[in-house]
Amino acid sequence: MTDLFGKLDQIKSKESFFEKIKRWIPGYDGYVNRDNAREIDTLLRNKLASMLEQNKTKIKNVNLNLSRNGKLFESQDLDKLDKKNENCIARFKSASRGYSGAFDIVKIKEEQLNLLYNFDNTLLTEVETINSFFDKLETDSNSGVDITASVKIVSDALDNLIQKFDERENLLKTV
Repeated sequence: MTDLFGKLDQIKSKESFFEKIKRWIPGYDGYVNRDNAREIDTLLRNKLASMLEQNKTKIKNVNLNLSRNGKLFESQDLDKLDKKNENCIARFKSASRGYSGAFDIVKIKEEQLNLLYNFDNTLLTEVETINSFFDKLETDSNSGVDITASVKIVSDALDNLIQKFDERENLLKTV
C-alpha cells in the first residue's frame, strides 16, 4: 500500500472543479485533508477487522474437524482463541480516528495522521500472518495432527497484535 499522502493526492485528483475551488478558502484545504486522512485510516482498520473475521469460520471448521476425528478434548482452548480474535476485531472497528476538535488543546496534524496510518498499515502484515496461522490450525485439525502447538502460536500472535494495537493508543496520546 502507498503512504497516506499518496492516497490523499489520488482523492484530490478526482475532485470536481467546484471542490478544487473550495480548497482556496483559508484553512479549508487542511481540514479536508485531515478528514480524508481519518477516513482512509478507518477504511484500513475496517479491512483489517474484515480479514480477522474470516477466522471465525476457520475456528468453527477446526471444531468440526476435531469432532469428526474424535479429538473434541483438544477444542478446550478454541473458545479463548475465538474471544481473542473477536477482541482484535472490536478494537480495530472502534479505534480512535485521530480526531481533534476545533477547540481541543492538542491539535492533530496531517503528518501525525500519516504516522497513525503507517502504524495501522504495518498491522496488515501481522493480520495476514495470523490468518496463515489459522489456516495451518484448520489444516492440522483436518489431518488429525495434534493442534496444541498451533493453538499456542495463534494465541501468542493475537496477544502480540493486541499489544501492538495498545501502542497505537499511546501514539495518539503523545501526539
